[in-house]
Amino acid sequence: MISAPEPGWVNALGFLDRLTPRELEVFLLLADGGSNQEIADRLIVSERTVRAHLAQIMSKLQFANRLQACMASYTHRLSRPGGEPTKHEYRHQ
Repeated sequence: MISAPEPGWVNALGFLDRLTPRELEVFLLLADGGSNQEIADRLIVSERTVRAHLAQIMSKLQFANRLQACMASYTHRLSRPGGEPTKHEYRHQ
């Protein structure tokens, strides 16, 4: 059987240490599929701040688009024990 090559975004998971703690928090919230405003509301920051964090995440992890970032975030979350975000990640719910 021929297997499909791994998507390019999978490699980005090895570079999460490049993100600041806040960028990592935004990255993990992407798994929920929320809008920039929804993420901003959750973190009690402006939408503009979320956009800035996302720009840094996209650049540092070399994602071509938001879909890749969301897929990587979701995959990373599933790979963690319990598959759930930490209490810190959801402190503003």
